Amino acid sequence: MVKSDKLYGRCRSYEMLFACNRGAVDPAMAAKAKLRFPGLSVLPWYLVVLIALAGCADGSSLPTSQRVTESVAASASAPLNFVVIGDSIPYNSPDDCPNCTGFVDRYGKAIGESLQRPVMTSNLSEHTGLTLAGLLAELPSLGSQLAEADVILVGIAHNSIALNSDMPCGATFDESTNQLSDWSKVNARCAKTAAETSRPQFDQLFSRLVDLRAGKPTIFLTVNKYSDWIGWQAAHLTADQQKRTVLQHDVWNTMLCDVAEANHFDCVDIYHAFNGPHGTKAAGDLLAADYTHPSDKGNALIAKLLVARGYAPLG
Repeated sequence: MVKSDKLYGRCRSYEMLFACNRGAVDPAMAAKAKLRFPGLSVLPWYLVVLIALAGCADGSSLPTSQRVTESVAASASAPLNFVVIGDSIPYNSPDDCPNCTGFVDRYGKAIGESLQRPVMTSNLSEHTGLTLAGLLAELPSLGSQLAEADVILVGIAHNSIALNSDMPCGATFDESTNQLSDWSKVNARCAKTAAETSRPQFDQLFSRLVDLRAGKPTIFLTVNKYSDWIGWQAAHLTADQQKRTVLQHDVWNTMLCDVAEANHFDCVDIYHAFNGPHGTKAAGDLLAADYTHPSDKGNALIAKLLVARGYAPLG
């Protein structure tokens, strides 16, 4: 008879006595046992059977269908790992938005309620001005956590767009006036160059995250970038300047979502949710007082957009 290693470990004190596979008793083996353990010969055969079954009762003798059912049930109740990486938009600092509930926490709660499973949320995003290149450099140190993530959310669209670089489109930024030295440089060429420069980096990021999960069922999400330029009163942008910022966001977000979807990520469009169908609407009260990070209302909207994508392939 074939014994599993687990059964053998539990029943080895009764070796040459019983066959523990499926709790069956081998009479021939029992007869041999009486020769090796004379004291047992005085016991009725049915007591010997009960002793053997007690030694083997670790659940391995359950029917295969029952073991599978119990395994599935245990898996269904196991905690889900939700890991977030990115910049300060998903970070939700109380300095940026006091008393706000971030979209990361809102979405994590929604996952648990919808799938009826506990959710372990690890928000690894940073309030450091993190760029796409910086996140790629840090990725090896985050690999172990991401490899165990059932849900991965990436929010790294904000700081790498040309308008938010140290020299936006080659112009300088005057912090006293919130103006660029030369708005004419904020043109289609700048938008295309910035997008094409970042395209392979986004491709590397998304593909690496998918590889870390090695085909296991995973929700892969990213968000694009809303505009915090349109409606920014401190900058006093002209109509022409606002139009130029719209072009930058249009090209940037198209590139980001194209790369994300090519790598099996769901790209959640917060851009048009915040700035309207043409990207020309001010985000207004969807942004906090700093007019950069989402307000509580903005966080609620982003969470709603994430939830709307559903929970496939987890549920």
